[in-house]
Amino acid sequence: MTELTRRASVLIADDSTSIRSYVSELLAGAGYGVEEVENGSACLARIEAPPPPEVVLLDVEMPGMSGVEVLQAIGLKPRLFSIILFTTQSSLEQIAAGLDLGADDYVIKPFREVDLLARIRAAVRNTRHKRALAKARQETEEALSRLQRTQGKLVEQEKITAVARLAAGAAHHINNPLGFLMSNLSTLDRYTGALLRYADDLARELRVLEPERETAIDDLQRTHRIRQIRKDLPDLLQETRDGGQRIALIVQQLAQLELGLSNHAMTELDLVLLLQPLVDMLVVLAPPGTKVAWSQPEHGIAIQGSLTLLNTALIALLKNACEALGEHPGSISVSVSCRPELAEIVISDSGAGISEQHLHSLFDPFFTTKTPDSHVGLGLTIAERFISGHGGRIAISSDLAGTCVKVEIPRLPVPQADDSTPSLPLP
Repeated sequence: MTELTRRASVLIADDSTSIRSYVSELLAGAGYGVEEVENGSACLARIEAPPPPEVVLLDVEMPGMSGVEVLQAIGLKPRLFSIILFTTQSSLEQIAAGLDLGADDYVIKPFREVDLLARIRAAVRNTRHKRALAKARQETEEALSRLQRTQGKLVEQEKITAVARLAAGAAHHINNPLGFLMSNLSTLDRYTGALLRYADDLARELRVLEPERETAIDDLQRTHRIRQIRKDLPDLLQETRDGGQRIALIVQQLAQLELGLSNHAMTELDLVLLLQPLVDMLVVLAPPGTKVAWSQPEHGIAIQGSLTLLNTALIALLKNACEALGEHPGSISVSVSCRPELAEIVISDSGAGISEQHLHSLFDPFFTTKTPDSHVGLGLTIAERFISGHGGRIAISSDLAGTCVKVEIPRLPVPQADDSTPSLPLP
């Protein structure tokens, strides 16, 4: 048995019991794994059942489905096995047809054992070359796909970085006039109310002093749409106020993105102690009646990180879990545990879940599945940026039963206790 034949599998498809037995015994003695089928239909079924054999010895002439018909059924699509045709001198005209249909080689019966074994060894080499090439192609495609995803992520990160820097630089110039706008809106609200009350008082006094002009007063109010203005003004002022607050929120969150670019103090932190007050906060954030489960190890988990950035990221993830429940009580579980070289945080909720088509866009800036009027769509972008800045990653899975967020962060090695015992002096 050679390294080539060891564990190599051969399928014999021949309607002759004596030929199958003879070839099977010959190949088994040479170290091959052998399977036998007696017709073309069984051969086709076995080929289609993974894993396929490495070599198929296919008789051209079989009752029912012939070897040529098996080749026609398989087609010319790439396959990860080799086919050797078995034929007789009387069937030589079918060899060309079989080779055209994708057969790799042929053997004419009767044959010499040494010739058959040599052709099978060549077929095994051919199969293994095919499989090695297919594996290399798959690995190349996967590597290319990873590279493209990484490149796309880097491009996106550069865009976010540029926007964040611009926002941070412009925040002062935006916030000052925005502050005037919001302050003036409050003043405008008071002034508008005073003017409307004055108009009402004036109309009322005129009706008392000059009753004959009541119709003219009503016509004047209709002409200037006083009732419509009175109805629309509160909504217009509130929408303007909401818009200003949204601008302030966008600037604030873009400035948070810029935080990740600055030099933050990276200190040793206990992840369990960091999470504890954030989990306690869920009682306030989640709908009343929500069940909160908190699982932690008996010992702390040491990590190296920025308290500010990690708090910001984890609060965003916990707020998402609360918002996923809507207004109805549900359940939220938070756990933290150790894995080799990593700390893992798992946040699960029983909310409505996220559709599969949205899962790939969750970390995109300004993407949100919630009401855009109240959510900017930067929370997960910020969280992912801050966690990846710590050498970690966030993975999100979701179905109809809810959403699960897994956060991995590199942890510091656990100090090894000194078990050495000082030797005592001999008496």
